[in-house]
Amino acid sequence: MKKITLFAFLVISAFSYCQTSYTIYTEDVTIGVGNSFLRFSNGQGFTGSEVTTAPYEGTKNYQLLYNGTSSYVHGVFIARNAANTGDVAIDISSYSYYNVAIKTVSAAPFYIRMRGNAITAKVLIDPSSNGFGFKNDGKWHFMSIPFADFIPESAAFSLTSVTEAFVLRSNAASTLVGTTNDFEFDNIYVSTTRILGLNNFESNDVNMYPNPANNSFKIRATNTIDRITIYNTLGQKIQELSPNKINENIDVSSLKNGLYFIQVESEGKSVTSKLIKN
Repeated sequence: MKKITLFAFLVISAFSYCQTSYTIYTEDVTIGVGNSFLRFSNGQGFTGSEVTTAPYEGTKNYQLLYNGTSSYVHGVFIARNAANTGDVAIDISSYSYYNVAIKTVSAAPFYIRMRGNAITAKVLIDPSSNGFGFKNDGKWHFMSIPFADFIPESAAFSLTSVTEAFVLRSNAASTLVGTTNDFEFDNIYVSTTRILGLNNFESNDVNMYPNPANNSFKIRATNTIDRITIYNTLGQKIQELSPNKINENIDVSSLKNGLYFIQVESEGKSVTSKLIKN
């Protein structure tokens, strides 16, 4: 079972900022060391289990298998204490973003929900609109969702006492059909600032070389590159270029040795990868 941590200063391996976070379900040690557990409580139309096949990070993730018994589904997950002997309410009121990686091929819109002070708040994820960068293409997609986008059912909702730390439920206005409504999720944590997920350049027709780099590196893309932005591990913008062509040579001789994040924007898409400067 994966663990939850309270406070940790970190550099997220998926392009991020040095910040405080509260982890809910992750094995990423760069986010923080855990001290609590996540428990599958119940599911309607879903069977929940931990699996070890191709997680987003670490060795495990949760899988919600659609059993076809209902057109409405939900899977409820609750935080546990450090000894995993009882459920606990967590205080995440000091944070602003809910981060989670989800994988599915289901075309149906769904909600991510929390329950705080016995009141629920939810945000709709619609694959057809690519909201929060999510796609239903059977690949992992990491979302950083502002708490402000969660709609509470009443003003009594509170982030100071969240019991149901993660709930995935269907949109009541949608009817699930067929058997392609399985979901997997991983790497849940909350943060004070937005986290940008780390994409793989090569899978998005963008190449960067050499890496590690000494004085310069090159980026080549299938389509025209609109913008290249270099960030340091604090999330600070170091350099920005607008090549307006399919390749660019970037001079980094003046940069200190270390880790940087390279964001490439092309044809309306944005991908990010790590660069080591030697």
